Amino acid sequence: MKLTIRRGGGLAGIVAQTELDAQKLPQPAAEAFAGEVARAELQLQPPPPPPPASRWADAQLYEISLEEAGPPVCVHFTDETLPENVRQLMAWVDGRPERTESIGY
Repeated sequence: MKLTIRRGGGLAGIVAQTELDAQKLPQPAAEAFAGEVARAELQLQPPPPPPPASRWADAQLYEISLEEAGPPVCVHFTDETLPENVRQLMAWVDGRPERTESIGY
């Protein structure tokens, strides 16, 4: 299982990408990762809407992609629409030293 989080938008238009691959985690952490992904219920989120016209020019946009057995799942959120369970998953991933990060435009 691999999770990719892309954060972008804002005034600068910078896109930060964070990836976490369960194969790079120790067994207990991989099991915790699977639990966090299940709790976030990414497969149950509605399909991505067209890009939102946010009320704030500096609003962040989030794209979360999950690859596991089966078709990949890709969901989109804004600061306003990001569910708490998905926010917690993102925080868990951000706290793992095995994650990889990159920056782009």
